[in-house]
Amino acid sequence: MSKFWVVDTKSKIAPESSYEQDGSEWYYGRSIVPAKSAEDAIDLLKMALRDKHVEVDTILAVVDYSHQSWESDDDELYETVESYEKSKANNDVVTGVFVSGMYLETE
Repeated sequence: MSKFWVVDTKSKIAPESSYEQDGSEWYYGRSIVPAKSAEDAIDLLKMALRDKHVEVDTILAVVDYSHQSWESDDDELYETVESYEKSKANNDVVTGVFVSGMYLETE
């Protein structure tokens, strides 16, 4: 049985990607991935992001959604709950929201 994993990443987004970009070198993302293990979730997410011209540099965190240890002040920014609902409805990877490093520096 699959769990839903919250995966935080530090990534580079290629210019041909459909994700909004502001020239930052790094983008921080939070995605929801249904998978049997954290390792499977990471592999599935990397494949899904590669298809969207996003290269994962670092996995910052991987936690089981049901434990809610992912809760943070950034949940609204990353639309964590909304991404989970989409992932659960379709039983598919939801690559979520990416926030630029430049934006985070100004916060």
